[in-house]
Amino acid sequence: MTKDPNNLPFWEHLEELRWRLLKCISAIVLAAFGTYIYSDLLIDTLIKPTENLSIGLNLQVLKVTSMFTIKLGLAIMGGIMFSIPVLIYQTWRFLAPAIENFGAITFIGVILFSSFFFFTGIFFAYKIIIPYSLTFFTSISFTDIPVNYNFTLDGYLNYTLWLLFACGLIFQLPVITLFFAKTGLLTPAFLRHYRKYMFIFFLILAGILTPPDPVSQVLIVIPLVLLYELSIFIAWTVNRKQINESP
Repeated sequence: MTKDPNNLPFWEHLEELRWRLLKCISAIVLAAFGTYIYSDLLIDTLIKPTENLSIGLNLQVLKVTSMFTIKLGLAIMGGIMFSIPVLIYQTWRFLAPAIENFGAITFIGVILFSSFFFFTGIFFAYKIIIPYSLTFFTSISFTDIPVNYNFTLDGYLNYTLWLLFACGLIFQLPVITLFFAKTGLLTPAFLRHYRKYMFIFFLILAGILTPPDPVSQVLIVIPLVLLYELSIFIAWTVNRKQINESP
């Protein structure tokens, strides 16, 4: 006799959480192992945005162990990022009992939906935010004092990887909206009411993630605004469906 996941006792919920965490960790470890194997190719891809800079950029390491720690850090970060579909699946499977009428088809849709937006955010950061920010920051110099831009490889990779990861998480806004709308905590009226405040927040966030350059700030604000409008539409769709299904 199968147990109803909605009526599991507290300790069995903890046991389920433990197994899902173990599966998430296993996925991260396997993805990290694969990332380490192809770390040279990934590092080469990550430093490509520097090829179009007008300066003669020199990437360097300062310690004997730097290359090992760089590849290890890249493997850990890559393990988390490449295992996102598994992490999303395990998270939603654990939270699904809180949502009514959450079938297998919905799970597949959510995983594809969430993974698409995460990797779209990474692509957006790689193609737009990183090149613009690098161009801006490396254009700052002294007029009378020659300055050579010698970045450490680990410093550059930390900057780019965290920017990629942050944009991937930001692009999860529609997915987060979907979950809270399904649980009834978010409504389209609530999102419309706080729209203007969120737009101000997006401007502040763009100022943090990008250099103080109007072009790059607009480039990140526009997709955030579009994601928020999409979130309102998702909340409206979920809310309308729940009203139609209610007796």
